[in-house]
Amino acid sequence: MNMTEIFLTSKFNNRMLYGYKNININHIIKKAILTLTTLIVSNTALAASPVKTVETEQTRNFIVTPSVAYRYDVFKWSTSFYPLSQKKESELIWKNHIVQPSIKIETEPKANGVTLLGEGKYGYILKSLSNSWDLDWFNTKEKSEPYSKTQSAVKGNILDLSGAIGYSINLFSNNLLTFYLGYDYTDYRIKDYGCRQLAYNQNRLLYPFNQLIEKYNFKTKSPWLGLSVNALLNDKFSIIPTIKFYSFKYTGKGYWLQRNDLQQNPSFKDTARGRGLGFDVDFIYKYSDNLDFKVNLATKKFKMKNGQFKTFYNTKNIGVGKLYDLSLLSSSISAGFKYQL
Repeated sequence: MNMTEIFLTSKFNNRMLYGYKNININHIIKKAILTLTTLIVSNTALAASPVKTVETEQTRNFIVTPSVAYRYDVFKWSTSFYPLSQKKESELIWKNHIVQPSIKIETEPKANGVTLLGEGKYGYILKSLSNSWDLDWFNTKEKSEPYSKTQSAVKGNILDLSGAIGYSINLFSNNLLTFYLGYDYTDYRIKDYGCRQLAYNQNRLLYPFNQLIEKYNFKTKSPWLGLSVNALLNDKFSIIPTIKFYSFKYTGKGYWLQRNDLQQNPSFKDTARGRGLGFDVDFIYKYSDNLDFKVNLATKKFKMKNGQFKTFYNTKNIGVGKLYDLSLLSSSISAGFKYQL
C-alpha cells in the first residue's frame, strides 16, 4: 500500500469515528432532553396538584367523637329450682338510670374501602333514681303470686367496649352502605342498698337504704353483624341509621351479703347464651369542614335462649337449677361532636 492509499484510509477512518461519536453524542443529548422534559412536566404536575388536599385526606381520615348519654336499662332474670318446672320461682328486676360518657374513634368510611372503629363507654348508675325488686313466687296449679317482694336502691357502674371492621359501597349521590363485623364487651356492676318489703300491701323497712345488702356483677361477650346507611339530606344535615344482630354469652355472679346460709365467693353464678337486636340512628349537623354536631338515639335488647344457675351454700352443697328467663333492654339518647383530625 502506497502513501496515498494510507493517507486516504486514515482520513476515512477518522471521519467515520467522528461521525459515530457525533451520532452517540446526539443520541445521548436527545435522551437527556427527553428525560429532563419528563421530569419537569412531572414536577410541574405535582406542584400544580393540591398537595394540601392529599395531606388533608390523610390527616382527616380519623374521626374522634366524644359524647355524653342518658341511658335507661331494664334488666331481668328469673329462676326455676326444678329443671322440669314451667314456672318461675325467683325473679330479680333492675331499672337503672345511667349517665354514660363515651369516646369513639373511627376511620372515615369511603366507597369501596375498609373502615375501622373502636368505642369505650363508662356509665354511672344513679342511686337516687334507680331501683331493684327481688320477688319470690308461690306457685300452684291455679295461680302464681309473690309471697315476698322487696325493693332496694341501686348504685353501680358499667364498662362498655366495642370494636368493628366495616366495608362501604356507594349507593347513589355519595350515600354509603356499610357492612360491619364487630365485637362488644360489657362489665356491669350493681350494688343494692337497703330493703323494703312490699308483699301483701306491706311497706316495712328491713334494712336502711345506706346499707349495702347485695352485689350483682355480670359480663357479656357479644359478636355482632351490622348494617348502616349514610344518607345525606343536604349540605348540612345527614342521618345514619344502623342495625345490629348479636349473639351473646353471659356470666353473672351474685353476692347476697345478708344471707348467712350462702357463701360470699360468690353466693350464686348464672350462665346463659342468647341473641340480641340493636338499632340506633345518628342525626348529624355539619358545622364546618372538620366539625359536626351529633345526636344519637339507640335501643338494644338481649334475650336468653338457654341458661342455668348454681347456688353455693355454706354447707359446701351446690344447688343447680335453670334460668327461666333473662333479658336486658337498654335505651339511650346522647349528644356530642365529631371532629376530623
